[in-house]
Amino acid sequence: MASGFIEIANKQGLSATLLPFGATLAKLTFPDKEGKNQDLVLGFNTIDEFESDTQSLGKTVGRVANRIKDSQLKFDGKEYKMTPNNGPHYLHGGPNGLGYRKWELVRHAPQSVSFSVKANEQEDGLPGDAKIDVTYTVNDRNQLIIEHHATCETAGLLALTNHAYWNLDGSEDVKEHFLEVDSEEYVEADDTFCPTGAIRCVKGTRFDFRNGKQLKAFGETENEILDLDNDLVIARKDPPITPTSNLRFWSQKSGIELSITTSYPVIHLYASKFLDCSGKNGEHYGANKALAIEPQFHSAAPNFENFPDVSLRPGQDYCQEIVYTFSHVN
Repeated sequence: MASGFIEIANKQGLSATLLPFGATLAKLTFPDKEGKNQDLVLGFNTIDEFESDTQSLGKTVGRVANRIKDSQLKFDGKEYKMTPNNGPHYLHGGPNGLGYRKWELVRHAPQSVSFSVKANEQEDGLPGDAKIDVTYTVNDRNQLIIEHHATCETAGLLALTNHAYWNLDGSEDVKEHFLEVDSEEYVEADDTFCPTGAIRCVKGTRFDFRNGKQLKAFGETENEILDLDNDLVIARKDPPITPTSNLRFWSQKSGIELSITTSYPVIHLYASKFLDCSGKNGEHYGANKALAIEPQFHSAAPNFENFPDVSLRPGQDYCQEIVYTFSHVN
């Protein structure tokens, strides 16, 4: 890739390429079962293309990831109205969100990169401010670790995620990929893909991925475009135990498996129903080309009292982690 991209890697063949614009994961390569390197995330060849992208490929998005209902909320007794950018809703921090900002490169080591950015109400319309740091680390356990840290001077909102689109074998779509999620509940969404506030049991629904199934099973017909665009609530054990993974995603074709553990309470899954752009090496990215896997807080959390509080106040530290582990299907 061209100058301006930053690469970190281990000695086992796992390599991540980052970009300060949007604190973006631009490329992730890992050898398949035949030993051939596969690029597992969608993206572009040039920085200009990443800067003009409107579908958040690989970006760090926020200050509030996913949708805010009807582009309005109430915080500390004050009403806020933002500029809609997804039908009536405010998506991924709006048109001036973190994914459209150039972050400062604050640290670059052979296996780790850190970016930093400041955000405030004048820039994105959301209450408060934040100094945000994102660190990407590749280790010798074939893991990519993303750490989100932030503090603020004025009380506001913060709920980040990474918006990489994953395709583990380069196929035209990911319908043949398998997905397993340790989730007993999903967040119900309306016909505008915004949460209704209801949390439903996955049992007996298409959202039940507890035993693992091919993504095409989410559709009702073989050629249907999959419209998965929902939060799955991660099952929390009592007493707490460290899970092997919250999510597993794998391809029999390449033999590559991605497992994810995270401190975030939900994982938003978007099967790229509306994806339509030209990507790396001129390849067309169409519907269901990849699965965006977005560990985060509940979508539209500021709109519903029964969802987690995503406020950040002076003296508090925002600390969240996403761990991606790459291996081969057993």
